[in-house]
Amino acid sequence: MESLHDIISRYGTLAWRKRWWGAATAWMLCIVGWVGVALMPNQYEASARVYIDADAVLTPLLRGIAADSSMSDQIDLLQHMLLSRPNLEKIIAKTDLQLDAKTPTDLELMVAKLGQTIKVNAQTRNIFSIAFRNSDRQLSYDVVQAVLASYIENRAGDNRDDMEKASAFLDEQIASYERQLRDAEAKRAEFRTRYVDLIPGDGGMNRLEQARALVTTLTGQFADARTRRALLARELATTPPLVVTEAASNGSSDPKAALRAAEIKLRELQQIYTDAYPEVVTQKRLVDKLRSTEGGPATSSGGRSAPNPVYEDLKLRVVETDALIGSLQRQIDDATHERDRLDGIAHGAPNLEARYLNLNRDYDVLRKNYDELLARREGMRIATAAQVRASNVKMVIIDPPLVPQTPVAPARILLSIAVLLASLAGGCGVVAAMIGLDQSFHSTIDLRVMGRPIIGAISLACVPPTIMTRVRHAAIFGSTIGLLLVVLGGVLLRYTQRI
Repeated sequence: MESLHDIISRYGTLAWRKRWWGAATAWMLCIVGWVGVALMPNQYEASARVYIDADAVLTPLLRGIAADSSMSDQIDLLQHMLLSRPNLEKIIAKTDLQLDAKTPTDLELMVAKLGQTIKVNAQTRNIFSIAFRNSDRQLSYDVVQAVLASYIENRAGDNRDDMEKASAFLDEQIASYERQLRDAEAKRAEFRTRYVDLIPGDGGMNRLEQARALVTTLTGQFADARTRRALLARELATTPPLVVTEAASNGSSDPKAALRAAEIKLRELQQIYTDAYPEVVTQKRLVDKLRSTEGGPATSSGGRSAPNPVYEDLKLRVVETDALIGSLQRQIDDATHERDRLDGIAHGAPNLEARYLNLNRDYDVLRKNYDELLARREGMRIATAAQVRASNVKMVIIDPPLVPQTPVAPARILLSIAVLLASLAGGCGVVAAMIGLDQSFHSTIDLRVMGRPIIGAISLACVPPTIMTRVRHAAIFGSTIGLLLVVLGGVLLRYTQRI
């Protein structure tokens, strides 16, 4: 087996033998590369910076009143609009780029390329840069200028168009809802006129329910009046129409006895009825009357008969109760007739309440939508006025389009250095490839691998002149490679002077 020293020695020897092939390759690649870098066209970059922000005063005032969107949404929309196909076609039409677009296919390719080469970058939250590179310095300036002009025109034009379209849409919808509201109001008015007696009023009850409640109330009052009439009739039957006063032993009447009898009866009545009961009230009047006449002069001897005031009062109350019963009977008849009439109308219109609720619900929905549309239209008018007086999105051009005199590309210094490194790598690659293709033998080990008998080996003896020759060859090769560095230095110096 070969040792590491033998392997290194073998490949080092082969590389040294093929060194001029590597040097020639490096020189050829460097010359071709540097010439190619020198012939590359200059690229000029025009750039501009703009500041975009929402109005700091108007936007808070319009929030919740006028149509509004967040500033980030508006900025994103403007960015996408800037690189849209219609906008790019306008930019091409305004610049010399249209001269190169002779066919629709050329225009299509140019639009795609322009959309990739125009760079819109956000430097901060509100500051954006617009840049474009081209070999024509004036053309790069014109493109950026056209982008800014189109940016402003489209923003104002699109806002006006959107406002006009939105306003027209709202007017159309409001007119439609007005027609629907008129129809709904006409249907409600017709329905209420036709079924006014069966529609609930402000109290939540319709007239049919009120009529039924009135019949029930009058029937109860009628029953109470008849019961009270029967009680009065029984009391009247047991009450004498006349009161006979007895004469005293000395020929005079005794009013105290009559007073005591009246007071006893009053107490009996109070045990049965309340103080508000009519018979109790009448008996109280009699007691008061007897008490007032207790101290008067005595009547003539032999006694006399007098009208019983209780009896008279009872008769009067019976008459009043009869009149009340008659009145209640008449009211019950009228209320019953009205109830039957309304009941007949209700049976002739089934699901009346459901129909009425549906009409009200439809009307309420239409009214709510109509009011919302009116509010939105007013908000749209305010927003339109705001767009005219003060734009929601404020754009300030910080740096106008500017094209430096020095091209930004290609970076010839870096490219020249890269060409040198690539050329040296290419030369080393050629040497490595030639070593790989070499089929010569370098030691007895290579022969033993092939199975050949080996008699012996003769070593090479180096004499001083041979060593000096190698040193000279190494110096010549080093000078060749160093000359590449010198040429590179001259190239870089030239490019630096241009800058």
